[in-house]
Amino acid sequence: MSLFNTAPDVWADFAHRFNQGMADTPGIGGWFQPDWMIVILHRDGRFMGQGADGELILLSDDDIRNLAHKKRICLRLGNGLSQQRDITLPQAARHNPASAIKLSLEQYFPFPADDTAFTVHGTELTAKTGQCRFRVSFARRSVLEDCLARAAVLGLVPKVVDALGENPFEPVSADLLSGDRAGGGRNASKLLLVLCALFLGIALFLNVWSSLSLAPTAAQLQVHLSSEDTDQALLQKKNKDAAPSALEIWRSVTRALPDNAYAEYLIYEKGRLRIAGKASDAAGLVGAMESQAIFTGTAFAAASLEEDDGKESFDLTTAVRKGPQP
Repeated sequence: MSLFNTAPDVWADFAHRFNQGMADTPGIGGWFQPDWMIVILHRDGRFMGQGADGELILLSDDDIRNLAHKKRICLRLGNGLSQQRDITLPQAARHNPASAIKLSLEQYFPFPADDTAFTVHGTELTAKTGQCRFRVSFARRSVLEDCLARAAVLGLVPKVVDALGENPFEPVSADLLSGDRAGGGRNASKLLLVLCALFLGIALFLNVWSSLSLAPTAAQLQVHLSSEDTDQALLQKKNKDAAPSALEIWRSVTRALPDNAYAEYLIYEKGRLRIAGKASDAAGLVGAMESQAIFTGTAFAAASLEEDDGKESFDLTTAVRKGPQP
């Protein structure tokens, strides 16, 4: 069995259980149940309803006429006019029990098929045998029409008709007139579906909006960053072109130092050269360094001291620039 065949059954089973669970939830369950005015008609012609204290009371003809303006009236037929019974069906019929019952009307009801009206209530009980048991209201169509005519004389036009059960004021869930569920309440599963679709639509809208509104900004930032990267690269290239090579620095230092001087270390960093070592005349090294075209602003970084070997220590710092090209 393909996914397309099983999906409707899975959803129908989930929706049924979800709707029942929401309707039975304390507090908010009433919001998912229709508010019906129940009027009970007995075989002897008496109309009865629910009193202020919740008890069953006899309704006069005037009381019935006063109820005629109510929009949600359920006419509940008493014993002798209709009945309720439980019908057990296979699990395969749990989503559409009415169709399964129609195939064997004579088996379930004592009336002729063309004179039988029935409706399946929403409650179903799963038996241990793997079958489902449904509560069903049924009546003769001719009796049903007589009851409607009797109510119409008093101006009462019910929207739903069902059979009287053990509880005279049990929630209305099925309709003998249409043979379907009574409806009228808010469908919790459809509301859930609408909310999911709404959230999905909002998420899609935000995604499209962000793509349309933020994409140009991102492109501008990318161009800006690319421009900065290019400028930085050009600046680095410019600085590199303006700086002499290490070989040129080394040759200039070698030419600047006299034979009686030697360097112990050289450090070149950020356009400045620091050179330290020993010489017979440390003071004369400033002029010697300045004699080279790539050195300028030569100065002592530390005081010159006379060592034990008779030479003077020196520590010079000088700015390095690229010399003239030959």
